[in-house]
Amino acid sequence: MAKKRKMKPGFMIAIILAIFFLVYFIFFNIGQKLDKQPDQKVITEDNETEDTRTLIVQVMSKKKIYLTDESNKDLSGVKIEEDYWDEIKYAFNQFSDIRKPDKYTELYSGYSDDGIRFSTDLNVFRVYTVNKEEYYKIPVSSKVEFENIIKKSIYTSFDFAKQYKSWEKVKITSSTGEAKTIKKWKYDDFSYKMASKRMVGKVQPEKSMERSKYNFAIDISGKGYELRIETMGKDYVKITSNGSISYYEVHIGMFEYLKDEVFKIE
Repeated sequence: MAKKRKMKPGFMIAIILAIFFLVYFIFFNIGQKLDKQPDQKVITEDNETEDTRTLIVQVMSKKKIYLTDESNKDLSGVKIEEDYWDEIKYAFNQFSDIRKPDKYTELYSGYSDDGIRFSTDLNVFRVYTVNKEEYYKIPVSSKVEFENIIKKSIYTSFDFAKQYKSWEKVKITSSTGEAKTIKKWKYDDFSYKMASKRMVGKVQPEKSMERSKYNFAIDISGKGYELRIETMGKDYVKITSNGSISYYEVHIGMFEYLKDEVFKIE
């Protein structure tokens, strides 16, 4: 009968150590995962925290706002200046929340760059997202002023002025009285030359106009609107529309285009 082969003590110790480290490694990994789970849960909850503020308060915190006059679909999404948006927001303080009205047809609409939308029929102001909506009553005493602010914001916006697809006629008059028209197939080229830096007060543009040897007046007409852009030297323009006026600091490309290419002044 054959004798059983005995395991050497060194070999047994090696097996025991291997089993010990294997078990330690498994439980160490489990512990690491358990430690990480609470932190991951906190991060997920933070990312999904819902903004509990009212929608009208949320939209008031936005910087980039785009407005549309629903009577003129060619002028959709006009970017308005922050100064005008501040005036519109100031009017919100007089609104009071109400239930959804039975009848509502929007006259003006707008949206922020992150998805909050709003509109008004000048009696009611609506703010909404995909999942929520709010309605506010506009005081009768504020309706005319509120509409005037909206119109001014849209129709003296530099972004509105350069939306060439809505142009029907463009006439340019130089300070010497010479007048020219721009053909429709050149509208996009002229619009491309129009670029603003910022909205400004009138003092500096007026001074610049007085110092400039040449100035130009651009009369633009489209569906339901007319506007005039006056160069005030090469760095500024004045936009007049619906009785409202805005001044902008601009890039010199528009002035040089009028002077060198349209009127060919040496």
